[in-house]
Amino acid sequence: MRVLAILLGTTFFVGCSDPAAATQLPSPPPRPAPLQLEHDFGVLAHGERRETEFLVDLAALGEPLVPLRVHLDCQCGQGELRLRDRDGNDRFVDGRPIPANLPTADERLYLRVTVDTNRLEATDLPPVWHRGFLVLQSPADMTGTMRVSWPVRIRFAMDAPVELRPFTALDFGSVPVSSTKTFETTLRGDEHHRDLTFAAPVSDDPLLRVELGDGDPRRLRAFCTPGAEGNHRALVTIPTSLPGYTLRLQATWKSVPDLEASPLAKIAFRTDLAQAQPANAADRQFVLVTDHDTRRPAEFAVFTVVAGDGRDLAPCFDVTLTPVPGNDRQHRLAVRYRGGLDDGVRATIRLTKAGADGPFLPIELVVFPTKDS
Repeated sequence: MRVLAILLGTTFFVGCSDPAAATQLPSPPPRPAPLQLEHDFGVLAHGERRETEFLVDLAALGEPLVPLRVHLDCQCGQGELRLRDRDGNDRFVDGRPIPANLPTADERLYLRVTVDTNRLEATDLPPVWHRGFLVLQSPADMTGTMRVSWPVRIRFAMDAPVELRPFTALDFGSVPVSSTKTFETTLRGDEHHRDLTFAAPVSDDPLLRVELGDGDPRRLRAFCTPGAEGNHRALVTIPTSLPGYTLRLQATWKSVPDLEASPLAKIAFRTDLAQAQPANAADRQFVLVTDHDTRRPAEFAVFTVVAGDGRDLAPCFDVTLTPVPGNDRQHRLAVRYRGGLDDGVRATIRLTKAGADGPFLPIELVVFPTKDS
């Protein structure tokens, strides 16, 4: 892998009426390509953490450069830059390309790379090279267009002492706020650790409860209470009889409202406002609406169709709701323009579950006129 190190030449042109006056400044010579930094960690046990340190010879680039940061494409890898003097004192890089952050004559640049396999799922991995790079910049480069990338590669394989079937992580997907979800997987020691035993699992989030059944393999059950709307992440730890090894499982879920529209709570289309759309126009002007709350009927009703200025636009549109086969909680909301508008409009279709008492699901409706309207 060759380093990406680019210098941009600057070209000046004068008016075409005087070709002889057109000049082009010569491009500066390219920087020498630095050597690639690479390290093979070998085989890591799942749960193991290792690190290595590189000496980065900035003299190979032939000019003063400020180290800014490190990028690694491995989710379990972390890079850290530090400047170290002859007495072993470290000065950490703060990411600013200013002269004060240049290495002094007494300092050398070191890159420390840490691999923490606790961030990975507990499964065997073959040896793979992972790429990354250091970012360096001259203090004279005010725009960052002449930054240098110094390549880094790390390689490792991973051996997990456990087998999880069929899932190595607890991914609950979307969890409606009115419900809970259960997720199951099994675990046991791998072929080299058949006598491995497990203690009671612990979740670091009270929204996630976990329990471990008896038998071989052991059945792990996780119960998710959705919590506030949005994305959630939790960590489940399970102590084992293998000295120094604790199984760590990531749990993720997204808490979603009971009333949901997909892919977006919005329908937008363009049409000739002077005439009604054909009946099949509704085939492409729709969203799917869902009521996840099983304590009430799945059906919706159209409550209002109102423009942003408060006008009642219900007579201008046919709004239909039809059940979706195979999903008894979902309906297809389709819209067809019937006529009656003089200009484009932004409106809201409010669906209701129980008349004026709601709850309501608003769907944005945007109609653009064609050029001939």
